[in-house]
Amino acid sequence: MRTRSDDGAGGASLIEVLVALLVLATGALGLVGLQIVSAQNNRAALERSLATLFAGDMLERIRANPEVLYPSIGEGPPGTFGNCVAKACTPAELAAFDVAVWKCSLGKWNDEATCATARANGLLPPLERQPGLPAGDGTVAVRGGFVTVTVFWRGVRSGRVAVGGRA
Repeated sequence: MRTRSDDGAGGASLIEVLVALLVLATGALGLVGLQIVSAQNNRAALERSLATLFAGDMLERIRANPEVLYPSIGEGPPGTFGNCVAKACTPAELAAFDVAVWKCSLGKWNDEATCATARANGLLPPLERQPGLPAGDGTVAVRGGFVTVTVFWRGVRSGRVAVGGRA
C-alpha cells in the first residue's frame, strides 16, 4: 500500500510569488497614475472655472458703469488708480479702478507695486486667499458696444476663456 507523500504538494513556488507581486505592483502603479491624472484634471477644471469667473466679473464691471466707454485693454500690468472704495469716483476713475483691480486679481501682476498697494489697502484679498491664475492675464476688446473679455493663463493646461456681451 502506497501512501501519499507531501513532496511537491500544496505551496507556491518562488516564481509564482514573484509573478503575483509583479501583477500587484502593476495594478498599484496604475492606480497611482489614475490619481495623478485625476488631480491634474481637477486643477485644470478649477483654473478654467476661475478664468470664467474673472472674465464675467470684468464684463459685469463694464455693464455696471455705463456712463463711460471702457477702452480696449491689452496684455500688460495694471495702471495706477484711485481708491474708489474710500471715496466717490467719477465714472472714468471707476473704470480705471475696475481695470486695475481686475488685472491685479488675474495673477500675473501680483508682484507689481500697484497690486501690492491695492492688497495692502484692503482693495484685494491677501495672496493666500486669492492668488489668481498661474501667469494669468486678460484683455478687453470693445467694438461698437460689444465687449469681449478674454482671460488666459499657463497652468496644468494653458488655456484661454472669452466672454462677450453688450456693454
